[in-house]
Amino acid sequence: MLKRISNNHLIMSGVYKGISGISLFISIRLLLDYLGNENYGLWVLVFTLFQLVLLMDFGIQSSLKTKIPVLIHEEKFEQIKSYIKSTYKISVYIAIFIFLSFFLLSFLIDFKSIFNIDFHSNLFVSFLLLLNVFFFCINFVANIHKSLYVAYLKGKYSEESLAVNQIGLLFLFLLFISFFPKINASEKLIAISIINGVFTFLVNIFYTFRFFKMTSLNLATKIKTDSKFLKEILKLGFKYMVIQVGMLIIFSFDNYIISNAFSPTQVTPYEIVNKLFQFPLMILFAAISPLWSMFAKNYIEKNKSALLNSFKKFNYSFIAICVLVSIGMIISPFIISIWIKEAIIIPTYLILLTGIVTLLRIFATFYSFFLNGIGDLNTYISILIISVLVKIPLSYFFVDLGFGINSVVISTLILMLLWVIIIPYKCYALVNKLSENE
Repeated sequence: MLKRISNNHLIMSGVYKGISGISLFISIRLLLDYLGNENYGLWVLVFTLFQLVLLMDFGIQSSLKTKIPVLIHEEKFEQIKSYIKSTYKISVYIAIFIFLSFFLLSFLIDFKSIFNIDFHSNLFVSFLLLLNVFFFCINFVANIHKSLYVAYLKGKYSEESLAVNQIGLLFLFLLFISFFPKINASEKLIAISIINGVFTFLVNIFYTFRFFKMTSLNLATKIKTDSKFLKEILKLGFKYMVIQVGMLIIFSFDNYIISNAFSPTQVTPYEIVNKLFQFPLMILFAAISPLWSMFAKNYIEKNKSALLNSFKKFNYSFIAICVLVSIGMIISPFIISIWIKEAIIIPTYLILLTGIVTLLRIFATFYSFFLNGIGDLNTYISILIISVLVKIPLSYFFVDLGFGINSVVISTLILMLLWVIIIPYKCYALVNKLSENE
């Protein structure tokens, strides 16, 4: 029984993500106590930038999860080797470009003024951003193994690497805080950045070597990636990048809007509630991440019944998810009170609004994974572009109406209502068409 569970990539991906989430919550408590509200808010802004850097890959890493199952189905194994080599090479070029771009921007942009940071010099803020961008860029390349694990239907190892990384960081943060409890705020932020960057890189390198050993895959091949195939990959990858950047703006750019409209201090209560409700999201995303390549495989094989069965199982499961998230809304104030030592003022309705957005996002995300998996992205991209264009002005509209930091959640909720109608409808339409080709 235990062996069956441990071999189930969907279950184990969820378990590993749960472990990551618990470790993350404890780390947040540690860092909030150690850095204080203002500097923790600054760290959150920097970490959000990390997410942006990871997405600036023109979608080539996401394309691995869609294209490799197709190439395996077609038994083009030498082309797979060439394709993976090209992915690493292009990723290195992109990482260098991103770092140099941010290096130049640090001389041109006053980040301190943009984010209302009045407790550090502009020079320090720029240096902190550059330091983290450097680590994020090298991890951007080392991070490719996660897509490779999913592409080879071994998604649990991708989530295992994240769990190991988060547990290791928690241990290192505890160790560092114990030895250096009273250094100044600037030194704390730099040290936390170095610990996070170096340890994440080491974990990524270990799991990269483990992937190639596990699959007995070597990249020695004389075949070069066909220019036509590469062009097709870049075209598909660009679509994935548009989706990823759009998702970041809609769900993660709120921190910057809050910092700009109010102050970095106000980022903290929003981030605490947001992180709490990200826990079910993290577990679900991890559990369904292997479905990306499974959807691609079933769609290529025109296995309509398997796809509809997956949709049906999720729809039934969503009822239980609604109950669990509703319970989470009720007990959230109590959890926050024991999670965060200092009293944090949570705006009225923020928990309720965030809970509703979480449910809508879970429902839309499952079906969007199907569209991502089969590479049918035009409808999804159209919805995202509209959402991105509306999100920021709509948030500021509610800010002007006096809704405070709730404004960013209200704007997201309105957009998500559009998503949960259009995206599932598109998925069912595509699957039902498969019978015409059988």
